[in-house]
Amino acid sequence: MSEKKEPCKPHPQDCDHCQSRHDNPLCSVEGAFETVKSARTASNFKAGQTIFYTGNEPLGLYTVQSGLVKLEVLSADGSAHTLRLMGPGQALGYRSLFAGEPYQATAIAVEDSRLCFVPKNTLLGLVDQTPEVAVNLLRRLSDDLRTAEEKWVAQVDKDAGSRVAEALLFLQDHFKDQSWTRREISEWAGTTPETVMRTLAQFEKEGWIEAQGRHYQIRDREKILKKAHGT
Repeated sequence: MSEKKEPCKPHPQDCDHCQSRHDNPLCSVEGAFETVKSARTASNFKAGQTIFYTGNEPLGLYTVQSGLVKLEVLSADGSAHTLRLMGPGQALGYRSLFAGEPYQATAIAVEDSRLCFVPKNTLLGLVDQTPEVAVNLLRRLSDDLRTAEEKWVAQVDKDAGSRVAEALLFLQDHFKDQSWTRREISEWAGTTPETVMRTLAQFEKEGWIEAQGRHYQIRDREKILKKAHGT
């Protein structure tokens, strides 16, 4: 079971000056903003801290105000796999909430993060009364499904080296300011940390990337793209 967290008291200017407000599927809708502002609570999570666990019942909707969160599942052999990464403005747990089922993945803060939480009853009321909120959530769900399908096809059709190249491109394009461990890259690419280590060493030897501590800078994007496409 997850540890019980006391929500942070909303700061008076948190919502009005939130930098992720216009990317948020709820707060970006003018008619929904005041409702969310009055109903939501906010919590801070340290890097590595769990937000909710697989099997917990969804009681509302979490959105990322700042930081970075991952959804993680464990395979039968206990290996961790990253399903999705979410930055400011993105929502998590809404598929399970609308499906009326427990969470199917564990949400973990990758870096220090601040999340807003809107209770289930408030969310359902917004969906019922504000069609634009429903459309926004459907759009997010469609985007997530497309990403999941592309990732599944890549893991079936591509070798480990191509998947590592694809992971580097995805992570740099979407989360360029975040540093990634080999384990985190392996979870996203669906391979082992040892394979990631060997692959990154080969990429660096070829001059395609440059290691800067934990961060890998792409130096030859065209070559990495070709590798990601399996050519």
